Amino acid sequence: MNILFLVNNTKISPNANGGASVYYSHLELLSKIGYTVHLLLVDWKYESGQAKISEKVETDYLTEVSDFYNSVALFEVAYEVPKASIKHLYNAVFAPEMFEYHFINAQNSSLLDKYCTEKQIDVIWAEWRWTALLAAYSSTKIPVIYAHHDWEYKLGKLRKKNQNLKHKFHVYQKKRVEMDLIRKVNACVSASYTETDELKTFGANKALYIPLTYPQVTPHKNYTEAVSIVHLGGMGTTANRIGLERFLEVCWQTIKEKIPNCKLKVIGNLKYASKELEERLNDAQIECLGFVEDLHTVLTSYDIHIIPWEYNTGTRTRIPLVFKYAQVLVSTKAAASCYPEVVHEENSILSNDLTQMTDQIIDLYSNKEKRIFIGDNAQQTFLNNFTVEQQIKKLQSFLTHL
Repeated sequence: MNILFLVNNTKISPNANGGASVYYSHLELLSKIGYTVHLLLVDWKYESGQAKISEKVETDYLTEVSDFYNSVALFEVAYEVPKASIKHLYNAVFAPEMFEYHFINAQNSSLLDKYCTEKQIDVIWAEWRWTALLAAYSSTKIPVIYAHHDWEYKLGKLRKKNQNLKHKFHVYQKKRVEMDLIRKVNACVSASYTETDELKTFGANKALYIPLTYPQVTPHKNYTEAVSIVHLGGMGTTANRIGLERFLEVCWQTIKEKIPNCKLKVIGNLKYASKELEERLNDAQIECLGFVEDLHTVLTSYDIHIIPWEYNTGTRTRIPLVFKYAQVLVSTKAAASCYPEVVHEENSILSNDLTQMTDQIIDLYSNKEKRIFIGDNAQQTFLNNFTVEQQIKKLQSFLTHL
């Protein structure tokens, strides 16, 4: 089977960021099943107005996945921005996908269809919503599988505190498009159990829950009393940025008062941190490590790993990563609800809110036996659920039945 793996023109890696780790996991699974995978990187920044496909790829993006595909090309999409007109108003009512996403046009559709014909593509696997939109609203008759990452309309409601009427209108339009998209594609795949259920409820033709997979490692075991509190993730991700802001606002001062020598390690790019967050991070007990390519050097077993995001949105891609390194996950119940494999007091500590999270962290800090128990169970959960070997047959069966 020839599969077109349609993905954003960015790094594909288990350690770069959440999206990149999902790309890596799905690409590895398809490759290990034995399909012929044609990788098409989609560049959304192209501005000449002329769509084209070339071999002008950024090889640094692909260093970790070179064995997972048979061919690779770059798709530079064209945008056709409409002028204010009766037709534009018509699209706002009857074709919201064209109103909101100006890359949905005949030029891109024709080029994608031509490329699929040349490569004799049997199935298009589209990562994230924009690539799925590009494929689903094209003229191709090839089946499309949408690798769903999150709901844009949900994030749109959370990103801004003060939302004006224009913002609310566009969030509403994007929700309309998302609901149509999941019914238009042939199937959806999600790494979130709760969002897989939502996809089915909202009318997806087929939907499969495939948890995120990571390569195995042998973590550094730390049996000493010394322990760090860890937050992992770049600030370009809404959940990481707002979650860390809230943790520092609600939990951090009390934790420092109860544990005077505690240290918080913040791992990830701070480029999109707010001024308020930057000010809070200017603390002698907080160590900002920036982006770390080799997480094996900074993630130590039995450290306390926090996920203070307070909403059930998207997939917390770092939870399997936390388990992989036998760290002690302390997460809000909402954030961890995407994984049924996460069990309170067995392989993790789950919090009703950030006030409870504060107390749980203070308790864990001085309880080495509990941290070792949780961390060891977390690592075993990773081996049982979050490796390619554990998920490959499930995905293969799903695709075969399609």
